Amino acid sequence: MRKMKMVFRQFLLKLLKVTREKKTESPKKGKESKPILFRELNVPAWVVGLVIFVLVIWILWGQFGPGWQGISGLILFVSIAIYIYAFYLRRYKSSILASNELAMLLGLIITVMVLIMVGIKLLAQSYSISMNYLVPVASGVMLITMLISIPLALISLLLLSVLLTVVNDFNFNFFLVAVMGGLAGIYSTYSVRNRRDITRAGLFVSGANIFAILMIYLIKGDSFIFMWKDMMWGLGSGFLSVVLTIGILPYLEDVFSIVTNIKLLELADFNQPLLKRLMLESPGTYHHSLIVGNLAETAAELINADSLMVRVGAYYHDIGKLNKPEYFTENQSNLANKHEELTPNMSSLIVVSHVKDGVILGKKHNLNKRIIDIIEEHHGTGLIHYFYMKALEKDKSSSVEEMKYRYPGPKPTTREAAIVMLADSVEAAARTLEEPSFERISNMVNTIINNKFTDGQLNDCNITLVNLHKIAESFINTLTG
Repeated sequence: MRKMKMVFRQFLLKLLKVTREKKTESPKKGKESKPILFRELNVPAWVVGLVIFVLVIWILWGQFGPGWQGISGLILFVSIAIYIYAFYLRRYKSSILASNELAMLLGLIITVMVLIMVGIKLLAQSYSISMNYLVPVASGVMLITMLISIPLALISLLLLSVLLTVVNDFNFNFFLVAVMGGLAGIYSTYSVRNRRDITRAGLFVSGANIFAILMIYLIKGDSFIFMWKDMMWGLGSGFLSVVLTIGILPYLEDVFSIVTNIKLLELADFNQPLLKRLMLESPGTYHHSLIVGNLAETAAELINADSLMVRVGAYYHDIGKLNKPEYFTENQSNLANKHEELTPNMSSLIVVSHVKDGVILGKKHNLNKRIIDIIEEHHGTGLIHYFYMKALEKDKSSSVEEMKYRYPGPKPTTREAAIVMLADSVEAAARTLEEPSFERISNMVNTIINNKFTDGQLNDCNITLVNLHKIAESFINTLTG
């Protein structure tokens, strides 16, 4: 079994042809450019679509016979179905077509589901039994729901249900059962938090299948003798959907570098190596990260951002401090301040390095790209104000370059990264407040958010003034509470 898993993983990795490149931002307003590492598939989306078309035609060929009429009808039908699907993607989900990895993932799921449909049909014909209700269409749409999005899962459900109807000689019964079971799967997995929830989703799918089969038999008035057999296959479809989803999901998460709620909760486990190191080697930073996580998660919920991603990103945002924990105030406690022995320029270099070190550690431990982005962006191009002012005090000639005391960036590109940035700054400032009161906390929070806004740190993320107002209220309420 272990060898099979390794072979499957190597096959997918070769199929994806992952490349690592350095992409440099164009410098703006004198800011230093920052190389960004990213993963990219060299397979255009249109090629993926063409491969899906050819594979589906080849898979369904045997269902229509070798005659030119059957083949022509099959090509026309599949062409129309895939065209409608592609039109929806281009019109409403252009980000899928823009991402070669997501297009590849979608094509892989659809192709595998069609193979399963035909495989079960051939198996049923071999043993002369009716087991086509066993097809786990729900598994495909559950994977799409968790890995990509609910709207895409809904349109994919329609496509897969139509293809299942074609495989079964245009029998509408299969379309109805597949749609109802798939809807139950989507409904029960859109907010799944752990792998046990997928098992519960399988029960929903089985129940929906049984209900749909019962409804069909009641409407048609057929004999209940065959109904019980079909119900058993419908029940089995739910359990087969669970087995396939739980078995395939971890590999798809890993190979396609997609993070689900399940993966995020696993990363939030404090037994994870990086968090355990943070707890033991840098307890001040660990405690700081926990508070930032609480602040950020509450704020994210108010503006409908990904609160779980924000919390996990906050836990890992300062892992780069593990290299030199004694140089950061939260870890110094009763120890002497190491920066007293250094020049302001050297101190700023050490402080800035924790971002780069965090990115390196994150990649070494295979953290998801979205979490690594939060690590890289949580300071943006902000000014290290303390050391900059200290340098100005020492050099009265005003020859101090401000750029040397700024983080290299990039600025936050998502609302989640922006929330972590704001929560990080607010928590650090809150620790320095003497005799904190509601008014002082309120002034401090609003000042920090206004400074980040006027400094242009929030220019590259989709966050509004209304969002910032809600975030500020959330921070104030959490800190005063």
